[in-house]
Amino acid sequence: MLQSKIFSDLLIRKKFLTILLLIFMQTNLVAQDYLSTISTALKKGDTRNMGVFLDKTVDLTFSDNTNTYSKKQALVIIQNFLNKIEPKDYIPLQRGKSQSNNTKFNIGNLYTSNGIYKVYLLFIIKKGNYLLKELRFEK
Repeated sequence: MLQSKIFSDLLIRKKFLTILLLIFMQTNLVAQDYLSTISTALKKGDTRNMGVFLDKTVDLTFSDNTNTYSKKQALVIIQNFLNKIEPKDYIPLQRGKSQSNNTKFNIGNLYTSNGIYKVYLLFIIKKGNYLLKELRFEK
């Protein structure tokens, strides 16, 4: 009787740990989804799925001109810019994070019919999700 109770307890613990591991893995995959979605949007020149990962306001920089836009305005401006320069490929080059303010960044090259643009992405965390706060394009 005691052996069956111990065995039963071990099975319950094993199931519990398995569920926790699956939840952690799922959370980690979702956490990385913001970067792959935005990279794909830049590569294909299509911002349809990008809006989910933008903050309420976004700082956009094109060369030396910087302005802050609402999420909706930013998506229209980014889409118009991508339509104009006709992206061919986006290659991430560097990524990192700041421990002091819990931000992440990504730097990459956007290859277009209009030349190569260096792209800087800055992500902030809100409610456990990383959101794009700043996007810079430099030729």
